[in-house]
Amino acid sequence: MPEVKKRGLIKRFIRLITFVDLPIRRKFSLFSIGVLFWFVLLSCVSFYVLIDVNIKTAQVVDSLLPYERFAQDVLRKSKEIDRLVADLAQASNEQTLSLKSERIKSGLQAISQSHDQLDAPRMQSPIRLIWNRLSANDWIDEVGNRAYLETVALSTASLRQLLSEITYLKVEQINGGDNRSQLEKLTGRFGAAEGELTSASVGFLESISQQTNRYSSSITTTTSYAFWMIITVLTLASGLLAIFTFWISDSIVLPVTSMITKIHTLATGHVDLTDKIVVRSDDEIGEMSQEFNDLMDTVHGMTVFKNVIEEDATLEDVYSRMGEAFSVNVGIDNYRIYEVSSDYKGMQAVFPIAISDKELDCHPDILTSCDLCRAVKTGHSISSLAYDRVCKQFMDDQNKVHVCVPMIIGGHAGGVVQFVFDKEGEHALTRNEIEQKVAKAEAYIKQSLSVLEAKRLMNTLRESSLRDPMTGLFNRRFLQDQASHLIAGTLRRNKIIGLLMCDIDFFKQVNDQYGHDAGDQVLKETSAIIVKSVRESDVVVRFGGEEFLVVLTDVELGDGLIVAEKIRSNIEDKVFIVGAEKIRKTISIGVSEYQTDSDGFWQCIKYADVALYQAKENGRNKALRFEESMWTAEEF
Repeated sequence: MPEVKKRGLIKRFIRLITFVDLPIRRKFSLFSIGVLFWFVLLSCVSFYVLIDVNIKTAQVVDSLLPYERFAQDVLRKSKEIDRLVADLAQASNEQTLSLKSERIKSGLQAISQSHDQLDAPRMQSPIRLIWNRLSANDWIDEVGNRAYLETVALSTASLRQLLSEITYLKVEQINGGDNRSQLEKLTGRFGAAEGELTSASVGFLESISQQTNRYSSSITTTTSYAFWMIITVLTLASGLLAIFTFWISDSIVLPVTSMITKIHTLATGHVDLTDKIVVRSDDEIGEMSQEFNDLMDTVHGMTVFKNVIEEDATLEDVYSRMGEAFSVNVGIDNYRIYEVSSDYKGMQAVFPIAISDKELDCHPDILTSCDLCRAVKTGHSISSLAYDRVCKQFMDDQNKVHVCVPMIIGGHAGGVVQFVFDKEGEHALTRNEIEQKVAKAEAYIKQSLSVLEAKRLMNTLRESSLRDPMTGLFNRRFLQDQASHLIAGTLRRNKIIGLLMCDIDFFKQVNDQYGHDAGDQVLKETSAIIVKSVRESDVVVRFGGEEFLVVLTDVELGDGLIVAEKIRSNIEDKVFIVGAEKIRKTISIGVSEYQTDSDGFWQCIKYADVALYQAKENGRNKALRFEESMWTAEEF
């Protein structure tokens, strides 16, 4: 565990120094600054070495070499003076004495002049002055050098004084004076002073040699330090550059290459949408990789979503799936899906289903006249974000905004999805956030359109196969398909199914006397009267030519005969306008009750037909309840 933590710290440190997680522009700006830093550092090291070597070399040239030449010159003149002093002691006449003395004085004077020139102050550059203060010139023996110059100055002055005294005594001796002992004494002092000057010069030359060696060692040390510093800087810079290049290429090249590969495979349709790109940085490339992963998730989600709704059995299931996608995947909780009727006149809220008009955010008039809905009428999205109160049918207050997206099916608005958002409060979203959510929701809507169109078409085809085209009532095929559902629901609720077999009395006379068009008209109006006489939950079936079957669901014992009498009465009161004629018709009805008369559904229908036959036999325009006495057959 500590090893893993250590590797994690090292990785984070490397990411820090290589600027992997910084924005690309800042990343390369800092990289440029880093390169400039290393360049400046190398330049400073090189500049330091050049200045140090130059100044030390200048010090050698300006100080040590003149000191060395001066010391050698002093040593050479000292030996010459020693020889001249010996000649001076042997001089036998004043002329020779004067000549020797002048030569010695000239030598001493030359030493003094050289000393004065060497000791004269020199102008130094500001850089050298600054460098002398910053650096320690421990390789130069400034004190020893100054001491030697002082020794030479004192020795030269002493030798001049002694030379004058010796010359004076020598002149007296040549002229017959007896000062031999005093002259020898002065000559000895002169020789000792000259010896001291010679010894000091020899020692000073040795000091100069040592200083030169220290200079050479200092130059070697400086260049060695500079060399290793340059090597270190180059190694660090090269290592950081290699790491930077590797990590940057790893965080840029690999994701981009992976995206290019996935885009290519996506175009061929063989990409694994669940295979994500590894996000290697927090810069624009990392953000682009994350966005690409989100896109792949969206495409994968859309693909799975479409596959699921294609397998759903009903439109209600599809609408429910869409609602789940809006709520779970998009994050929109306040929405409603409206479906436009097949005749494009009305519309209804299909999910979530509105129990009352008060639950709608729009005026309920749109349910009966869908052209009042602006999204249905225009066929494009309507948003109060773009223009406040753009749709006058939206009834909510000013604290809400809405976006209505039409579902274009078969070239027409087959439905509308309405999204409602809070304008103020802690849950309020910005306009950009709302537009992003709506855009994602529209993607799910677009994926659903082809499925909705196919299922609506299938419903239309199925509806046409289960309905009588003339009256609009269900046909016998519908009864065959749905009988099991009706029976199961009734048994589960412990209720009764009332079965009413209806037949128009003397209908053939209408066709014979007024024509088939009049007969069709009577059939249509009769079917309409029957439908209005029962509940919406009841089923009216055109069972034969002029024969109708009414299935009353969830009724009590005896309710079937009451409804039958209501139908009979309504038909009897109806006046049919056939061309210029007014006619009246009656209807005969047979009634039976499933689970009361028999536990066989189709047998109960047969019982209702038997009761109808009995009503015809008893004078027509009657509603009769089936009784066991009406059935004479031994088996069904």
